[in-house]
Amino acid sequence: MKSITEKISGNIFTGGRMRKGTMTLGPRPEFSEKEEHSDLRGTLIPAFINAHTHIGDSFISNVPAGDIPSIVGPGGFKQRMLDTADDASIISGMKWALNTMGSSGTYAFMDFRESGSRGVQLLRKAASGEPLPVILGRPANGMLDLDEVIGMSDGIAPSAISDVDRYLLEAMSKSSHKAGKMFGIHFSENLRENLDDLMRARPDFIVHAIEASDDDLAVLRKHGIPVAVTPRSNIYYGKRPDYSRFFKSGMKIMIGTDNGMITPPDMFSEMSFLFTYQRGINPVSPEAVISAATEIPFQFLSSHGVRLSMRYIFYPGVFLSPYDIVTRGRYFSYKIIH
Repeated sequence: MKSITEKISGNIFTGGRMRKGTMTLGPRPEFSEKEEHSDLRGTLIPAFINAHTHIGDSFISNVPAGDIPSIVGPGGFKQRMLDTADDASIISGMKWALNTMGSSGTYAFMDFRESGSRGVQLLRKAASGEPLPVILGRPANGMLDLDEVIGMSDGIAPSAISDVDRYLLEAMSKSSHKAGKMFGIHFSENLRENLDDLMRARPDFIVHAIEASDDDLAVLRKHGIPVAVTPRSNIYYGKRPDYSRFFKSGMKIMIGTDNGMITPPDMFSEMSFLFTYQRGINPVSPEAVISAATEIPFQFLSSHGVRLSMRYIFYPGVFLSPYDIVTRGRYFSYKIIH
Protein backbone atom coordinates (compact mmCIF):
# COMPACT_ATOMS: atom_id res chain seq x y z
CA MET A 1 0.00 0.00 0.00
CA LYS A 2 1.31 3.42 -0.92
CA SER A 3 0.97 6.41 1.39
CA ILE A 4 0.22 9.71 -0.31
CA THR A 5 -0.03 12.99 1.58
CA GLU A 6 -0.76 15.22 -1.40
CA LYS A 7 -4.06 16.27 -2.93
CA ILE A 8 -6.02 14.30 -5.50
CA SER A 9 -8.30 16.12 -7.93
CA GLY A 10 -10.95 14.82 -10.28
CA ASN A 11 -13.92 12.56 -9.60
CA ILE A 12 -14.22 12.06 -5.84
CA PHE A 13 -16.81 9.76 -4.28
CA THR A 14 -17.82 11.27 -0.96
CA GLY A 15 -21.07 11.68 0.95
CA GLY A 16 -22.83 9.06 -1.14
CA ARG A 17 -22.17 10.55 -4.56
CA MET A 18 -19.48 11.30 -7.11
CA ARG A 19 -18.36 14.91 -7.03
CA LYS A 20 -15.88 17.04 -8.96
CA GLY A 21 -13.28 18.46 -6.65
CA THR A 22 -10.16 17.81 -4.61
CA MET A 23 -9.53 15.50 -1.67
CA THR A 24 -6.70 16.36 0.68
CA LEU A 25 -5.49 13.12 2.21
CA GLY A 26 -4.19 12.69 5.72
CA PRO A 27 -5.44 11.77 9.21
CA ARG A 28 -8.56 13.87 8.55
CA PRO A 29 -9.31 13.84 4.82
CA GLU A 30 -10.92 17.03 3.56
CA PHE A 31 -12.95 17.50 0.36
CA SER A 32 -13.18 20.74 -1.57
CA GLU A 33 -15.42 21.34 -4.57
CA LYS A 34 -12.58 23.32 -6.12
CA GLU A 35 -10.45 21.26 -8.50
CA GLU A 36 -7.04 22.40 -7.37
CA HIS A 37 -3.91 21.97 -9.46
CA SER A 38 -2.41 18.59 -8.70
CA ASP A 39 -0.17 16.08 -10.40
CA LEU A 40 -2.49 13.44 -8.96
CA ARG A 41 -5.67 13.47 -11.01
CA GLY A 42 -8.20 10.75 -11.60
CA THR A 43 -10.97 9.01 -9.66
CA LEU A 44 -10.99 8.40 -5.92
CA ILE A 45 -13.41 6.25 -3.92
CA PRO A 46 -13.16 4.85 -0.38
CA ALA A 47 -11.65 1.37 -0.20
CA PHE A 48 -14.07 -1.47 0.52
CA ILE A 49 -15.15 -2.85 3.86
CA ASN A 50 -16.59 -6.33 3.47
CA ALA A 51 -19.45 -6.30 5.98
CA HIS A 52 -19.98 -10.06 6.25
CA THR A 53 -17.60 -12.95 5.73
CA HIS A 54 -16.98 -16.48 6.94
CA ILE A 55 -13.44 -16.97 5.67
CA GLY A 56 -12.81 -19.96 7.94
CA ASP A 57 -14.63 -22.24 5.51
CA SER A 58 -12.59 -21.08 2.49
CA PHE A 59 -10.56 -24.32 2.57
CA ILE A 60 -13.62 -26.43 1.69
CA SER A 61 -13.46 -27.74 -1.86
CA ASN A 62 -16.37 -30.19 -1.73
CA VAL A 63 -19.65 -29.03 -3.26
CA PRO A 64 -21.85 -27.68 -0.43
CA ALA A 65 -25.08 -29.45 -1.33
CA GLY A 66 -28.47 -29.06 0.31
CA ASP A 67 -30.59 -26.26 1.74
CA ILE A 68 -29.45 -23.49 4.10
CA PRO A 69 -29.98 -25.42 7.37
CA SER A 70 -28.22 -28.54 6.11
CA ILE A 71 -25.22 -26.57 4.79
CA VAL A 72 -24.64 -23.80 7.33
CA GLY A 73 -26.98 -24.61 10.21
CA PRO A 74 -25.84 -26.10 13.56
CA GLY A 75 -24.26 -29.50 12.94
CA GLY A 76 -24.52 -28.97 9.18
CA PHE A 77 -22.03 -29.53 6.38
CA LYS A 78 -19.88 -26.49 7.14
CA GLN A 79 -19.58 -27.17 10.85
CA ARG A 80 -18.69 -30.83 10.27
CA MET A 81 -15.96 -29.79 7.85
CA LEU A 82 -14.58 -27.23 10.31
CA ASP A 83 -14.65 -29.67 13.21
CA THR A 84 -12.67 -32.33 11.33
CA ALA A 85 -10.17 -30.07 9.52
CA ASP A 86 -6.65 -29.53 10.80
CA ASP A 87 -5.46 -26.03 11.68
CA ALA A 88 -3.06 -25.81 8.73
CA SER A 89 -5.86 -26.42 6.21
CA ILE A 90 -8.12 -23.80 7.75
CA ILE A 91 -5.32 -21.23 7.91
CA SER A 92 -4.36 -21.93 4.30
CA GLY A 93 -7.94 -21.25 3.21
CA MET A 94 -8.05 -18.08 5.29
CA LYS A 95 -4.84 -16.79 3.71
CA TRP A 96 -6.30 -17.39 0.25
CA ALA A 97 -9.36 -15.34 1.25
CA LEU A 98 -7.19 -12.59 2.74
CA ASN A 99 -5.09 -12.41 -0.44
CA THR A 100 -8.28 -12.27 -2.53
CA MET A 101 -9.59 -9.34 -0.49
CA GLY A 102 -6.26 -7.53 -0.46
CA SER A 103 -5.94 -7.77 -4.24
CA SER A 104 -9.47 -6.52 -4.92
CA GLY A 105 -9.70 -3.27 -2.99
CA THR A 106 -10.80 -4.47 0.47
CA TYR A 107 -8.92 -3.19 3.50
CA ALA A 108 -11.19 -4.38 6.34
CA PHE A 109 -13.76 -7.11 6.82
CA MET A 110 -16.28 -8.23 9.44
CA ASP A 111 -15.95 -11.96 9.99
CA PHE A 112 -18.39 -14.25 11.79
CA ARG A 113 -15.90 -16.66 13.30
CA GLU A 114 -17.16 -20.13 14.21
CA SER A 115 -15.48 -22.75 16.44
CA GLY A 116 -15.11 -20.79 19.67
CA SER A 117 -11.67 -19.58 20.76
CA ARG A 118 -9.98 -21.90 18.25
CA GLY A 119 -11.67 -20.14 15.35
CA VAL A 120 -10.65 -16.70 16.61
CA GLN A 121 -7.05 -17.81 17.21
CA LEU A 122 -6.74 -19.28 13.72
CA LEU A 123 -7.85 -16.04 12.10
CA ARG A 124 -5.46 -14.04 14.28
CA LYS A 125 -2.65 -16.32 13.08
CA ALA A 126 -3.66 -16.03 9.42
CA ALA A 127 -4.15 -12.25 9.33
CA SER A 128 -1.20 -9.87 9.33
CA GLY A 129 -1.53 -6.27 8.27
CA GLU A 130 -4.29 -5.51 5.80
CA PRO A 131 -7.01 -6.42 5.14
CA LEU A 132 -7.87 -5.83 8.78
CA PRO A 133 -10.14 -8.37 10.48
CA VAL A 134 -13.03 -7.32 12.68
CA ILE A 135 -13.67 -10.66 14.40
CA LEU A 136 -17.06 -11.55 15.83
CA GLY A 137 -16.61 -14.83 17.65
CA ARG A 138 -19.08 -17.62 18.29
CA PRO A 139 -18.87 -19.58 21.55
CA ALA A 140 -18.53 -23.32 21.02
CA ASN A 141 -19.88 -24.24 24.46
CA GLY A 142 -22.58 -21.70 25.22
CA MET A 143 -21.90 -19.71 28.37
CA LEU A 144 -18.88 -21.85 29.30
CA ASP A 145 -16.50 -20.20 26.85
CA LEU A 146 -18.42 -16.96 26.24
CA ASP A 147 -16.14 -14.71 28.29
CA GLU A 148 -13.04 -16.24 26.73
CA VAL A 149 -14.32 -15.61 23.19
CA ILE A 150 -15.40 -12.07 24.03
CA GLY A 151 -11.97 -11.34 25.48
CA MET A 152 -10.14 -12.25 22.30
CA SER A 153 -12.56 -10.87 19.70
CA ASP A 154 -14.36 -7.69 18.66
CA GLY A 155 -17.74 -9.04 19.64
CA ILE A 156 -20.09 -11.99 19.39
CA ALA A 157 -22.07 -13.34 16.43
CA PRO A 158 -24.19 -16.46 17.00
CA SER A 159 -25.78 -18.24 14.08
CA ALA A 160 -29.45 -17.19 14.12
CA ILE A 161 -32.20 -16.58 16.64
CA SER A 162 -33.89 -19.82 15.58
CA ASP A 163 -30.68 -21.80 16.26
CA VAL A 164 -29.98 -20.62 19.81
CA ASP A 165 -32.00 -20.56 23.01
CA ARG A 166 -33.55 -17.14 23.49
CA TYR A 167 -32.13 -16.65 26.97
CA LEU A 168 -28.66 -17.65 25.81
CA LEU A 169 -28.88 -15.13 22.97
CA GLU A 170 -29.80 -12.37 25.38
CA ALA A 171 -26.95 -13.38 27.70
CA MET A 172 -24.47 -13.32 24.80
CA SER A 173 -25.61 -9.88 23.76
CA LYS A 174 -25.54 -8.51 27.30
CA SER A 175 -22.04 -9.86 27.95
CA SER A 176 -20.70 -8.55 24.65
CA HIS A 177 -22.16 -5.09 25.18
CA LYS A 178 -20.95 -4.99 28.78
CA ALA A 179 -17.44 -5.51 27.42
CA GLY A 180 -17.98 -2.61 25.01
CA LYS A 181 -18.10 -4.89 22.00
CA MET A 182 -20.53 -5.64 19.17
CA PHE A 183 -23.28 -8.18 18.80
CA GLY A 184 -24.34 -9.27 15.31
CA ILE A 185 -26.53 -12.10 14.10
CA HIS A 186 -28.09 -13.67 11.01
CA PHE A 187 -31.81 -12.93 10.79
CA SER A 188 -34.59 -14.26 8.55
CA GLU A 189 -32.23 -15.80 5.99
CA ASN A 190 -34.17 -18.99 5.30
CA LEU A 191 -37.57 -18.33 6.89
CA ARG A 192 -39.09 -15.30 8.54
CA GLU A 193 -38.00 -15.25 12.18
CA ASN A 194 -39.59 -13.61 15.18
CA LEU A 195 -38.74 -9.92 15.27
CA ASP A 196 -39.56 -9.60 18.98
CA ASP A 197 -37.00 -12.28 19.81
CA LEU A 198 -34.44 -10.43 17.70
CA MET A 199 -35.10 -7.09 19.35
CA ARG A 200 -34.77 -8.59 22.82
CA ALA A 201 -31.26 -9.67 21.80
CA ARG A 202 -30.41 -6.02 20.99
CA PRO A 203 -28.24 -6.59 17.91
CA ASP A 204 -25.92 -3.85 16.66
CA PHE A 205 -26.46 -5.12 13.13
CA ILE A 206 -28.01 -8.07 11.32
CA VAL A 207 -27.17 -10.10 8.24
CA HIS A 208 -29.55 -11.16 5.45
CA ALA A 209 -33.14 -10.37 6.56
CA ILE A 210 -34.28 -11.41 3.08
CA GLU A 211 -37.39 -13.15 4.47
CA ALA A 212 -38.23 -10.24 6.80
CA SER A 213 -41.47 -8.38 6.12
CA ASP A 214 -41.65 -4.70 5.19
CA ASP A 215 -43.00 -4.06 8.69
CA ASP A 216 -39.94 -5.82 10.14
CA LEU A 217 -37.67 -3.60 8.07
CA ALA A 218 -39.50 -0.50 9.26
CA VAL A 219 -38.91 -1.49 12.90
CA LEU A 220 -35.24 -2.20 12.23
CA ARG A 221 -34.85 1.18 10.52
CA LYS A 222 -36.59 2.94 13.41
CA HIS A 223 -34.08 1.42 15.84
CA GLY A 224 -31.11 2.22 13.64
CA ILE A 225 -30.11 -1.41 13.06
CA PRO A 226 -28.28 -1.82 9.73
CA VAL A 227 -28.37 -4.95 7.60
CA ALA A 228 -25.55 -6.59 5.66
CA VAL A 229 -26.76 -8.22 2.44
CA THR A 230 -24.91 -10.98 0.57
CA PRO A 231 -26.44 -11.26 -2.93
CA ARG A 232 -24.25 -13.96 -4.50
CA SER A 233 -24.55 -16.43 -1.63
CA ASN A 234 -28.32 -15.87 -1.43
CA ILE A 235 -28.55 -16.91 -5.08
CA TYR A 236 -26.43 -19.98 -4.40
CA TYR A 237 -28.84 -21.05 -1.68
CA GLY A 238 -31.80 -20.64 -4.00
CA LYS A 239 -33.07 -17.28 -2.75
CA ARG A 240 -34.27 -14.54 -5.11
CA PRO A 241 -34.88 -11.46 -2.94
CA ASP A 242 -35.56 -7.94 -4.14
CA TYR A 243 -32.89 -5.85 -2.39
CA SER A 244 -34.54 -2.59 -3.43
CA ARG A 245 -36.85 -3.16 -0.43
CA PHE A 246 -33.92 -2.53 1.87
CA PHE A 247 -32.75 0.60 0.10
CA LYS A 248 -36.29 2.02 -0.10
CA SER A 249 -36.89 1.28 3.59
CA GLY A 250 -34.36 3.89 4.65
CA MET A 251 -32.25 1.33 6.51
CA LYS A 252 -28.48 1.52 6.48
CA ILE A 253 -27.33 -1.13 4.02
CA MET A 254 -23.93 -2.80 3.97
CA ILE A 255 -22.59 -5.44 1.56
CA GLY A 256 -20.77 -8.66 2.37
CA THR A 257 -19.66 -11.79 0.53
CA ASP A 258 -20.59 -14.49 3.10
CA ASN A 259 -19.08 -18.00 2.97
CA GLY A 260 -15.65 -18.39 1.41
CA MET A 261 -16.63 -21.88 0.25
CA ILE A 262 -19.46 -20.35 -1.81
CA THR A 263 -18.19 -17.00 -3.12
CA PRO A 264 -14.72 -15.45 -3.25
CA PRO A 265 -14.56 -12.38 -0.96
CA ASP A 266 -14.27 -9.97 -3.87
CA MET A 267 -16.29 -6.78 -3.38
CA PHE A 268 -16.00 -5.71 -7.02
CA SER A 269 -17.80 -8.92 -7.98
CA GLU A 270 -20.39 -8.51 -5.23
CA MET A 271 -21.22 -4.93 -6.23
CA SER A 272 -21.45 -5.80 -9.90
CA PHE A 273 -23.70 -8.77 -9.20
CA LEU A 274 -26.04 -6.77 -6.96
CA PHE A 275 -26.37 -3.92 -9.45
CA THR A 276 -26.88 -6.21 -12.47
CA TYR A 277 -29.30 -8.54 -10.68
CA GLN A 278 -31.45 -5.65 -9.48
CA ARG A 279 -31.46 -4.03 -12.94
CA GLY A 280 -33.97 -6.65 -14.11
CA ILE A 281 -36.20 -6.36 -11.03
CA ASN A 282 -36.15 -2.95 -9.35
CA PRO A 283 -32.98 -0.99 -10.06
CA VAL A 284 -30.69 0.20 -7.28
CA SER A 285 -28.46 3.16 -8.06
CA PRO A 286 -24.71 2.56 -8.45
CA GLU A 287 -24.12 5.33 -5.89
CA ALA A 288 -26.15 3.41 -3.29
CA VAL A 289 -24.20 0.23 -4.05
CA ILE A 290 -20.83 1.97 -3.64
CA SER A 291 -21.92 3.57 -0.36
CA ALA A 292 -23.04 0.18 0.98
CA ALA A 293 -19.59 -1.22 0.22
CA THR A 294 -17.59 1.71 1.57
CA GLU A 295 -18.87 4.68 3.57
CA ILE A 296 -21.73 3.02 5.46
CA PRO A 297 -19.73 0.12 6.97
CA PHE A 298 -16.89 2.55 7.77
CA GLN A 299 -19.32 4.78 9.67
CA PHE A 300 -20.87 1.79 11.40
CA LEU A 301 -17.56 0.41 12.63
CA SER A 302 -16.33 3.85 13.68
CA SER A 303 -19.50 4.38 15.72
CA HIS A 304 -18.90 1.05 17.49
CA GLY A 305 -15.38 1.76 18.64
CA VAL A 306 -13.43 0.14 15.81
CA ARG A 307 -10.59 2.47 14.89
CA LEU A 308 -9.91 2.50 11.19
CA SER A 309 -7.87 4.94 9.16
CA MET A 310 -9.55 5.80 5.89
CA ARG A 311 -8.18 4.03 2.82
CA TYR A 312 -8.96 4.85 -0.80
CA ILE A 313 -8.99 3.25 -4.21
CA PHE A 314 -7.30 5.65 -6.62
CA TYR A 315 -7.65 5.37 -10.40
CA PRO A 316 -4.87 7.60 -11.78
CA GLY A 317 -5.55 9.49 -14.99
CA VAL A 318 -9.11 8.23 -15.58
CA PHE A 319 -12.40 9.86 -14.64
CA LEU A 320 -14.94 7.18 -13.85
CA SER A 321 -18.64 7.36 -13.09
CA PRO A 322 -20.31 5.34 -10.32
CA TYR A 323 -21.71 3.10 -13.06
CA ASP A 324 -18.18 2.50 -14.40
CA ILE A 325 -16.95 1.55 -10.93
CA VAL A 326 -19.81 -0.79 -10.08
CA THR A 327 -19.90 -2.63 -13.40
CA ARG A 328 -16.23 -2.74 -14.40
CA GLY A 329 -14.15 -0.94 -11.80
CA ARG A 330 -11.79 -3.85 -11.29
CA TYR A 331 -10.62 -3.67 -14.92
CA PHE A 332 -9.13 -0.19 -14.68
CA SER A 333 -5.68 0.28 -13.16
CA TYR A 334 -5.94 1.33 -9.51
CA LYS A 335 -3.96 1.44 -6.27
CA ILE A 336 -4.88 1.50 -2.60
CA ILE A 337 -3.70 4.66 -0.86
CA HIS A 338 -4.15 6.49 2.44
